[in-house]
Amino acid sequence: MSSDVRSTIGAALAGCMTAVGLSAILGFQTFLYFQIFPSDALRYKALVAWIWVTDATHTILICTAVWQYAIENFNNPEIVHKIFPALAITVAITAIITLSVNVFYGWRIHKMSKQNWWLTGPIAFLCIARIGLAFTTTAEMILMKTFPEFAARFKILFTSGLAVSAVTDIIVSASRYYYLRNLKQGYSMTQEVVDAVVVFTINDGCLTCAVVIASIACWLRMPGNFIYLGIYFTIAKFYSNSVLATLNLRNWYRHRHAWPVPNSMSIPMRPQGINGVHSNNSPHTKRPGTSSDDKRAPEDIHGTAARMEVFVDHQIEYNVGDFAFQDLDGDTGSLSKTTSPL
Repeated sequence: MSSDVRSTIGAALAGCMTAVGLSAILGFQTFLYFQIFPSDALRYKALVAWIWVTDATHTILICTAVWQYAIENFNNPEIVHKIFPALAITVAITAIITLSVNVFYGWRIHKMSKQNWWLTGPIAFLCIARIGLAFTTTAEMILMKTFPEFAARFKILFTSGLAVSAVTDIIVSASRYYYLRNLKQGYSMTQEVVDAVVVFTINDGCLTCAVVIASIACWLRMPGNFIYLGIYFTIAKFYSNSVLATLNLRNWYRHRHAWPVPNSMSIPMRPQGINGVHSNNSPHTKRPGTSSDDKRAPEDIHGTAARMEVFVDHQIEYNVGDFAFQDLDGDTGSLSKTTSPL
């Protein structure tokens, strides 16, 4: 292990501070979600609550581990070799958060693909493999107790868990992009909305995948310091914020793409019986005691047909969060229309 405190304890502390900041953002997003979507389905509320709880647990474990390294063993430079149980457990919690997020996206892909198990089956397998590798890594870290011993015997184990996570990200992001592209082709009126969702999907998938790959690269290239660990601390935070951003952006899409479209139309109104046309639809039939001249409207006498002008103001609002991802309540949008004749 490196004797430079900046690349060991300093890197872990920097990663911890970044993770705490991202956790604060997640807490704010959680608050916004329950304020904006109080009538959301119970499964979504349970998912958000679960992610917040696991993220809070993850943050507490990270801070505890950094406290043990930096404060409790301040004058012990050899402490960087030791693996504290709190640090080992963060690997399992990261995998649990990753599993929750990937199951959420896999479920949506399953709905968008019309129950295509050939696609969602491999995603489910990779999720199970990821959680298994992570729990095995946690157990071995606790048993080995030191980083040099763990790296010598189980380096490939930790690397495999991160690699599976990166592959899962690529498959999930590519699948979401593919089906959103098809959705764009099928609904021309919402192309701008779907474009925004596609951009978010690509950026979201690339971000989490890039962080995982960066952690793998630092772990393989510099296993003697904690730079990879500082990056690893933030992985769970990016996954958690990804789900909350996906849910909360529904509100932004809904307000951005509610278009008021005023229309006006003029309808010529001609009383029955004008120009020899009567209510019995016979141009040559007269009612007893009346003449065709008596039935003519005053406007028609002057050669001008009566007209009624109607103004229609309608507003179309699409719930894009549910619409773009074919959400599971079956609601693809909402249409509200108000008419006001003048």
